[in-house]
Amino acid sequence: MIFSRTWDWDSLETLSVPAAGLAAHLERLVGQDPDERSRAGRLLYCEVANQGHLYSAAAPCVDALTGLARAGTPLTPQAVSLLESILNARNAGVRAGLEDGSVDVTDYCRSEILAALPQLLSHADGSDAEYFREVCYLIPQLADSTDEVVGFLRESVATLGGELRKVAADALEEAEEVVEEGHMP
Repeated sequence: MIFSRTWDWDSLETLSVPAAGLAAHLERLVGQDPDERSRAGRLLYCEVANQGHLYSAAAPCVDALTGLARAGTPLTPQAVSLLESILNARNAGVRAGLEDGSVDVTDYCRSEILAALPQLLSHADGSDAEYFREVCYLIPQLADSTDEVVGFLRESVATLGGELRKVAADALEEAEEVVEEGHMP
């Protein structure tokens, strides 16, 4: 797994596994084996964004996944689900250690996901229904930061049919509420 920053793995907090071991789980999360992806997704969720509690090790996970997306590698649905879980989680003031300082985890994760959003959306064309659904769960949380997500959802509602149209319509409703109220409903 490639990271754009040099993380201080010893200082990063997870629920229970050593943070330095997360790279191997991230490799499985974006790998070819669907069972391994599913297991890695569940494990990573528990370790970095468990039940709404954000751990500092979420930052390097986002770093690796958004780096792949920005490089043009489509993420797996499980990887997008992990990004969504991280955006949902909260832990005010948690910081992630770097070799040369630290970052606020919530701010870092949000800004990195926003930076990779064009690539995430470009792969959500409806050809992979599971990926499309995960992107639709992710993007309402970003609606207060960019109009791009609302536009993507409106276009999806207008062009897709069946279950995908319903998923996009539900996400659009949430995104419009976020834009109007400034936070998730």
